[in-house]
This record gives sequence, C-alpha cells and structure tokens, in this order.
Amino acid sequence: MTAVTTLSPAECASVLVRLEAITDQWAREGSDPLLQQHIEDARRLTGVLRLCTEKGVPLAFL
Repeated sequence: MTAVTTLSPAECASVLVRLEAITDQWAREGSDPLLQQHIEDARRLTGVLRLCTEKGVPLAFL
C-alpha cells in the first residue's frame, strides 16, 4: 500500500513563502552547478505550490 501525503492550499502557501526565501538566499550564495540545480528544482516546486494556492487545490505527493 502506498502512502499519499497532501498539503492543503493554506499549507502550500506557507511552504511557498519559506521556499522562495530559501531559494533567494541560495541564489545569492554562489554559482556551484549542484546548487544551481537545487535552485532550479526549488523554483519548479514553487510554481506548483503557487498554482495550488491560487486554484485552492491540495498538492498530493504520491
């Protein structure tokens, strides 16, 4: 049986704010290729979090 974790739209909004702050901090810290990949991945996740927040739908992690 697979466990499914969900974030409510309110939880998505909360995580979004913090993740954007972390990503901005990382972007100021350097240009290491691995760090840049983390920044890119985090920005993709912020896009999903923003969409869930705006549409009022939960985010499910399967």
